[in-house]
Amino acid sequence: MKLYPYTQAFIINDNVFQAYGGSLANTSTEQRKAAYWMAERAATEDIGTFLKPTTVTGTFSPHEPFLLDYTYVNAVHSVAFLKFDGSTYYTVNGTGNETVAIRNNVLGIIDIDYYYSLCGGCGSRKSSLYQLQVSYNAGLPTGTTTMPDVLLALTTYSQIILNEIIGYGNESPGDIGVEEYQNQGYRENRIGLFRTVYGSSPKALFAHKLLTHLREYRAVGL
Repeated sequence: MKLYPYTQAFIINDNVFQAYGGSLANTSTEQRKAAYWMAERAATEDIGTFLKPTTVTGTFSPHEPFLLDYTYVNAVHSVAFLKFDGSTYYTVNGTGNETVAIRNNVLGIIDIDYYYSLCGGCGSRKSSLYQLQVSYNAGLPTGTTTMPDVLLALTTYSQIILNEIIGYGNESPGDIGVEEYQNQGYRENRIGLFRTVYGSSPKALFAHKLLTHLREYRAVGL
């Protein structure tokens, strides 16, 4: 489970929200703060990395190739090789060594020389290794999240959330995707919708598509 480390929005605010078409009508400051935070958290989940460079630590089972939880890796700070009881065989810092290298920073793939690393190169077998604890920095390059498409995506989802809070404005309760509609002789059948972290309505799909160029499909790079 990946926990979101931020407790408030740091990109979108009232000025940005209004500039990209959002409405402040009938909403409170706290409601908008919540909507902005939820929009930034959803975007992080959608693109697979943080909206700004962020240092995180994760614990992983040994595997090859080694995929970190997030894409757009800026640096690997340290890798600790752990025994079953939680004690440490060996810790290596950074990537300027013979043990850890970043294979593809955009896809979040690193390479680890298990044989050399265990016990400082003493030749212990990989099978004696239980887990690895990796501290690394990941997130979009500075300036990327202030581009118009990102700000519009965040505004769109913030508005969806606020519409739910105040009780109107979305296509249907819960902002679900409606594929077929009929009322008093009028019938409408739309193209198929798909699910995103923002929902499955046309507006949700619009926000999702705005971030397509930032979304990396890591299976392709393996």
